[in-house]
Amino acid sequence: MINKSEYTNCLRYIQHYWKKVICYHPKDKQLHLGLPHRYVAPNSFIFKNDQFYWDSYFIILGLVKSKKISLAKGMVDNFCFMFNRFGIIPMRNRYYNLGTSQIPFLTSMALEVFSVSMDLLWLKKIMKVAELELQKYWMNTTLTEKHIVYKGLSRYCDHYITHLGAEHESGWDMTSRFNDRCLDYLPIDLNTSLYKYETDLSDAYHLLKNHSKSKHYKEQAEKRKRQIMLLMWNNKMNFFFDYNYHKKKQSSFYSVAGFYPLWAKLATSKQAELIRKYVLPVFEHEGGIANTQPYGLSEDIKQHDYPNGWPHQQWIVIQGLLNYGFNEDAKRIARKWLGMNTKIFRETGLLWEKYNVVNCDVGAFNPSRYPTQSGFAWTNAIFVKLTNEFGLK
Repeated sequence: MINKSEYTNCLRYIQHYWKKVICYHPKDKQLHLGLPHRYVAPNSFIFKNDQFYWDSYFIILGLVKSKKISLAKGMVDNFCFMFNRFGIIPMRNRYYNLGTSQIPFLTSMALEVFSVSMDLLWLKKIMKVAELELQKYWMNTTLTEKHIVYKGLSRYCDHYITHLGAEHESGWDMTSRFNDRCLDYLPIDLNTSLYKYETDLSDAYHLLKNHSKSKHYKEQAEKRKRQIMLLMWNNKMNFFFDYNYHKKKQSSFYSVAGFYPLWAKLATSKQAELIRKYVLPVFEHEGGIANTQPYGLSEDIKQHDYPNGWPHQQWIVIQGLLNYGFNEDAKRIARKWLGMNTKIFRETGLLWEKYNVVNCDVGAFNPSRYPTQSGFAWTNAIFVKLTNEFGLK
């Protein structure tokens, strides 16, 4: 049984650790692109001076709760700076990542910051860049990096048109989910995130009293939603799946990506109830939510597979459950995750990038890649977010 004092020990560590991972790198130097504002890197060694795209959304969730609003705002501004300079928000601020983005979270970050800053002029500036990112990168059919490939839905891609590069753009580097053929799939998380991007733009332009743009993005979102429902919802398996557009069939591989429609409020109430009742138990373990099903995995260890669970994906599932009123399920999973984090912190004195949620240990990794990292910014941020969300601090 974990008591609140142990949460407090972790929160004290996190508060101290922010100082180690706040970076200021204003000029291009060696591998790294210069950014005008301070930002948070995942940790202070292997990822020093890196600002990752999707990491930053989850980090910002914790920064806002830690009352580091100007830091969070600056991180969003950094992404706008990179887009204005390069026409892409790269997966991180390194030269060799300029051909690849990551799952788009710019609007989610902006609205998180806006919820406390209430700065309409800033929101207008960010949403303009978000529109351009959507139009010129994700929805642009003239680029070499073709994302829209089937019935208006999108895939991950990269500058060199390789399956491996596309999987890196997904952030799931690496996973059995795509069977080493990521370019062949319309991923449920990407298309759901683009749906949320469009609904966020609609909501933001409503706040900004630009009703024509608000209506336009609402219509675009509804159009995307209809295709997602048609191609990616499975009535028999009660879940959302990736769609292999080459084979014209759904994948049957269970991954936590199928919870993104709950996070984005795309799923119907009936679908959410079916997922909660029949599918959530497939993923839920003693330490929280595993990233995938436990079977049908590659022979080599892939870090985004079972038995690993990742902090940001815990939040996607928890927020999705909260969106549909499944508060007790959300709180139970939060307690499991926080309890495991606290247990391993007691044993190691550290928080970690990912965890084995089955054995409640540090996450598994492939020795040919990098070892599981300590630190760790999005782990810390989600810990802060969850303890605040459920009154556990």
